[in-house]
Amino acid sequence: MDIFDQKAPMDLDGNYGSTGEMKKAQYMLQLLGTPWDADTLKCIITAAEQGMEMRTGYLDTLNAEQNSPEYQDIFEFGTYPGLKEADYNVAGANAIMAFINARGLGYSLVPKNVTEAATQDFWVDIAVTEATPNVDTLVQEQLLKPMTDSGYTANTEACEKAKANLNRVLELLEKQLTGNAYIVNKYSFADVHWTAVIHLLMQTEEASLVRQRPQISRWYDALATRKSNCGQDIVSFSLLPNKDDIKQQELSSVVIDDY
Repeated sequence: MDIFDQKAPMDLDGNYGSTGEMKKAQYMLQLLGTPWDADTLKCIITAAEQGMEMRTGYLDTLNAEQNSPEYQDIFEFGTYPGLKEADYNVAGANAIMAFINARGLGYSLVPKNVTEAATQDFWVDIAVTEATPNVDTLVQEQLLKPMTDSGYTANTEACEKAKANLNRVLELLEKQLTGNAYIVNKYSFADVHWTAVIHLLMQTEEASLVRQRPQISRWYDALATRKSNCGQDIVSFSLLPNKDDIKQQELSSVVIDDY
């Protein structure tokens, strides 16, 4: 039994995707990650959007489990999150999302129009390089470090710097969303990336960074009831962890009931 079967076990009998007899022969996915990692959340969203069942398991990165022999026997660089489908393994959000997007049942989350695809990639890059490091700082200082040390006081200077950086980036996102239901015309990977980042920000003490911006708030709130792109009765947003889930180190699995 490998680390996937230990941490994200599957009960295949009768479940969706268990036999591989689908439109695109597919099996249930297993994912190892953490509830405070935006990349992990992006993979869960993508699986729900594309109608692929996924069992999730907690990877204890607080204690560097990604560097354990059991994990590095599969992913030698310790890259996470990690995905398993049958005999195939792949790690890292970009690779996992591309794999699920190609294997899933919904429309591609990459726009067909070349200018929209390029704009999508621009906003994905901004989410990853400009927003995520600052949200990570707030999550670390306001959620994770107090979890392991009840007497910890957040580093005010680090938090203020992260907030200043986020204010600049979020103001640009606010303009991009003005008059648009989604970041790039149609729901795309740009929305997946930003949903994960904004949702984690909302679990910190700095939710006002979002709420003071009406266009981002409108977009974020609409996602809470938006059914996924695969045609099944599932809302990907509902699978995202709240603050208590983060503290309990819990991740939701993607379960498809209407098949």
